[in-house]
Amino acid sequence: MTLLFLILFSSCAVMFPRQNGEVKIVEIHGTVHKPYCGGARPSPDVAAGYYEPMNGQSFNVYQGAEFSVDLPIIRKFTFDQEGNATLKLLPGNYVIMHADKLLPLDEFVAKNGVAPNEHYKIKDAGCFNEWKNTVDLYLQVINDTLIEFRPKAKCWVGTNPCMEYVGPPAP
Repeated sequence: MTLLFLILFSSCAVMFPRQNGEVKIVEIHGTVHKPYCGGARPSPDVAAGYYEPMNGQSFNVYQGAEFSVDLPIIRKFTFDQEGNATLKLLPGNYVIMHADKLLPLDEFVAKNGVAPNEHYKIKDAGCFNEWKNTVDLYLQVINDTLIEFRPKAKCWVGTNPCMEYVGPPAP
């Protein structure tokens, strides 16, 4: 009887293969490229800019190949001091977006940017709303993987595409 049960069970497993639900390890190293923003004549190394770890920056993970405002957040993570984060995800498609994109414009500016003044201005609410729905990183998980995530900053405003520096040029 036991042998019959094992044969029946084995044949069902062959007919209906299990989905590979094995969790994969995704390691993300996040650094922001900071450009040279003027001043004394730089060496070629300084003129190329530098990379700064994204320590303390938080991101949300959504499951899907495209972002939609109705997608639920399935995971949150924050980069450590060296700009590293480790996620455990099932195989599939994901989008990753900065957690601050969920903040209202005034809270975002207060937390992330220089408040508008004679040297800085906010482009407009339309820019901010478009940016809020822009994916920072598309991710397809198949196997364990290591990702280098390197957004580019602009001089004096960082990675905020809706803040604009209008002050005097660098010497």
